[in-house]
Amino acid sequence: MDWVRLLSRLVQAESLPGEEGEAAGLLLEALKGMGLEATLDEAGNIEALLGEKGPEVVLTGHMDVVPVGDPARWPYPQGAVAEGSLWGRGAVDMKGSLVAMLLALETLARGALKGRVRFLAVVQEEVGGLGSRFAAERLSPLAFVLGEPSSGRLMRGHRGRAEVWADFEGRETHAALAGPENPLFDLGAYLLALQDLPLPPGVKLTPTRVDTHPGARNQTPGVVRLYLDVRYEPEADLDGLLAALRTLGPASVYLPEEERASGEVRMTLPALWPPYRLPEDHPLLQAALQALGQEEAGLWPFTTDAPYLGAKAPVLGLGPGDPALAHTPMEHVPLRAVEEAAQAYVRLVEALWNAA
Repeated sequence: MDWVRLLSRLVQAESLPGEEGEAAGLLLEALKGMGLEATLDEAGNIEALLGEKGPEVVLTGHMDVVPVGDPARWPYPQGAVAEGSLWGRGAVDMKGSLVAMLLALETLARGALKGRVRFLAVVQEEVGGLGSRFAAERLSPLAFVLGEPSSGRLMRGHRGRAEVWADFEGRETHAALAGPENPLFDLGAYLLALQDLPLPPGVKLTPTRVDTHPGARNQTPGVVRLYLDVRYEPEADLDGLLAALRTLGPASVYLPEEERASGEVRMTLPALWPPYRLPEDHPLLQAALQALGQEEAGLWPFTTDAPYLGAKAPVLGLGPGDPALAHTPMEHVPLRAVEEAAQAYVRLVEALWNAA
């Protein structure tokens, strides 16, 4: 397999959430070229299975990416190889991991299989995890290995994120005729109160944006919407935080929901990305650390599909590339890091089989 060319083509295949078809086609072609039976499920996820019996380990990652943005801000074209790295959106987050997993499958197929390994490439991770949520419903493996970028370090989870909306109702009035009743004043008082709000342990809250509706600059708004970004640890009292936010002023405070669709699958997803933590003393985590020669597992700074997968089996994380480059115009993955990740995936799968 010419994996560098495959990765370049995958990166060039702009696969925004809901538009993963071209990337999926490339992966299907590659898997079939490896002699594996690859399938596309009802949500648009790609699956292939190596091995016939024994404990199953799932190598998984997502195909979708955030937008490229202004091409002029990138030092190299999408999919270019330069300075020993492959550049472009998705190189780190996380098409480099998907290709490394294919390389691992090639290596595993040449040896004696002590179990099964499933390759799973999912859709729509960036917008709520529809693909992983759907796939996890029917899978019951020994463990998942999630390829989110980690610079090759084993990861055991992350904190959660919630997007909270606070709506202030008003009355649309011509600015020339407006009186003192204006929801923007309510917003100002609310933000001042928010500064003094004691937060529950394990919570970080950040106001990030304000929208007015209808949005005319010569009119008082009918609705002012404040967006709050909440990061929280597994033990945090999120319901208590929402209750406290509702006491600060005349705002409707809630978690919005969004309808998502992919293929034949439809889901209503709240703006809530749960935390995930695999216990530090979990036997599979300890086996994985020993196999990789690492002392302890880390935590990702961002959310992933781990909570949806983790409802069915332990999730171990590892991927090539610097996670700080994800979602930036400097996104690139060293070619050597992809090869090293492939070797790490082989060691992880074999260690997990042996620990079963």
